[in-house]
Amino acid sequence: MESEVKKSSRKKRFNRIDHFFTHIVLIIITIITLIPIWWIVTTSVDGKAVGLSASSIKLFPQSFSLKNYVQVFNNPNFLTWVKNSIIFSVVTTLIVMSLVSLGAYAYSRFNFPGKKAGMMFFLIVMMLPITTALLPQYLLMLKLNLVGKYIGIILIYTAGNMTFGIWNLKGYFDTVPKSLEEAAIVDGASKAQVFTQIILPLAAPAIAVTSLIVFTAVWTEFATAFMFVKSSSQYTLAMGLYNWASDANNIPYPLFCAGSMVVAAPISILFMVFQKYIVSGLTVGGVKG
Repeated sequence: MESEVKKSSRKKRFNRIDHFFTHIVLIIITIITLIPIWWIVTTSVDGKAVGLSASSIKLFPQSFSLKNYVQVFNNPNFLTWVKNSIIFSVVTTLIVMSLVSLGAYAYSRFNFPGKKAGMMFFLIVMMLPITTALLPQYLLMLKLNLVGKYIGIILIYTAGNMTFGIWNLKGYFDTVPKSLEEAAIVDGASKAQVFTQIILPLAAPAIAVTSLIVFTAVWTEFATAFMFVKSSSQYTLAMGLYNWASDANNIPYPLFCAGSMVVAAPISILFMVFQKYIVSGLTVGGVKG
C-alpha cells in the first residue's frame, strides 16, 4: 500500500514537471512566432521608420503615428482592391459551401462506385501545390474566353477549394448518428428536410471552420490572381500590396506593413468571432474521415 502511494506521488510530481517544461517550450515558441508580427505592427505605426532593418530591435515605435494607415486608405486604388477581394472571397465561399455540403453529405451517407477512389483522389489533389494546376487552368480559361473576367477567376478559386471542403465536411458528417435521420424520416420528413433542418444545423461548427478557411485562402491568395487578372481594376489586396513592393530599390516598408495589417485585420476578427466553432469543428471533424 505504501509503495503504491509513493508511485502515485512520483507520478504526480513527474506530471507537474512535464507540464511545467511543456508550458515553457510553448511560451518560447509563441514569443518567437509573435516577434515578426510585433515588428510589423510597430513599423506600421512608427512615424520615423523607413525600413524593416535596423541596428537594434525596438519593442515600441520611436514616434507613434497613424500616417501610414491614413496613406493606405487615401490611396485611390485601395478601395477597389478591397472591393475585389470581398467579391472573390465572399462569392467563392458561398459557391464552395453550397456545393461541398451536398458532396460531403453524399460521400458520408451513400455508397456508390468509385467512392473510396474519389476520396483518395481528393487527398492526392490536396497534397499538390496549387501552382502545378495554373498552366492547365489558364489554357482551359483561355479556350472558354474567361481569362481576366470575374466569373473565370471565381471558378478557378471554387475548383481549388472544393477538395478540401468535401474532405473536411465529410469527416464531420460521419460523426452525426444516422439514427437521427432515420427517426426524422419515420416522422414523415423528406430527404431535403432531413438535410436542411437536421444535418446542416448539427454541422454548423464544421461549416463555420470550412467557410473561414476557404474565405482566408481566397482573401490572401496571390499566385492565381497574378495569373488570371489582366486589368488593374480587378486587382486584389494581395496584388495591390505586391505592386507597392515591386520596386526592390524603393520599397515603402512602413506603408507596406500598414497595408499588411489592414489585410490581416478582417481574418483575425473572423477567427476571434468564430473561435468556438473553429475549435469544435476541427476536433470533432477530425475524429472520423
